[in-house]
Amino acid sequence: MTATTKSKSAGVAAYYDKAAAAVPEFTVLNYGFSSDSEPTVVARDDPEFYCLRLYEHTVRDVSLVGADALEVSCGRGGGASFLMRAFHPASYVGVDLSEENIRLAEARADGPRFLRGSAERLAFPDASFDVVVNIEASHLYDDRSQFFREVRRVLRPGGHFCYADGCWADDDCRGDLRAAGLSLLERRDITANVVRALEQDSARRAALFDAMPDASLREEYKDWGGVVGYRAYRRFVAGETLYFSHLLRRD
Repeated sequence: MTATTKSKSAGVAAYYDKAAAAVPEFTVLNYGFSSDSEPTVVARDDPEFYCLRLYEHTVRDVSLVGADALEVSCGRGGGASFLMRAFHPASYVGVDLSEENIRLAEARADGPRFLRGSAERLAFPDASFDVVVNIEASHLYDDRSQFFREVRRVLRPGGHFCYADGCWADDDCRGDLRAAGLSLLERRDITANVVRALEQDSARRAALFDAMPDASLREEYKDWGGVVGYRAYRRFVAGETLYFSHLLRRD
């Protein structure tokens, strides 16, 4: 989800710390993915069905079985727990800048390990992971290119980077990814899938925001959270922002 703060680390961490207290019910914070053609293992009655589908879509062409996986900006850990249950990596580590996100993730943890840390300074040795996952977060980083370089550093040769994020319509990250030493295997415009997910999930999101005790935050969080008719949703529909999924490899 797109925060209203500028992409400075302290401000981003503070925003998500505040959101963790305001709406702790979410275990996954992304705009979601909807498709009739891609198969899914996500239970249809899962309240966060569309958000988990975005994880599933992003990793769909990589085998996680037996892999050592890292998720950068893991949020509240719901996506990490889903991938651990559904795809059986040998290990899964989630890193997030928000202390409160990590607290919520650890409270719900059922397999992954969670650590507080920076996407641009990953606290792991070179070649530590087979797969790195990053969902809807890099637009908030101070230096996206540095993050991409860190991804390549911590990946083992032949390892994969599963990456999805929204961006302004004139923002093309492919040059930065290649400059970091990552080979682009696939880039897919999934804006229509994200918009459809927001439409199908809007009532749930709006109800959670409307139930917040702090009435002054309700409209702000609807803008942030992709509720139909609000700012983030309108930008996608107008074509001001787009959404892409990527599969990359460290050769």
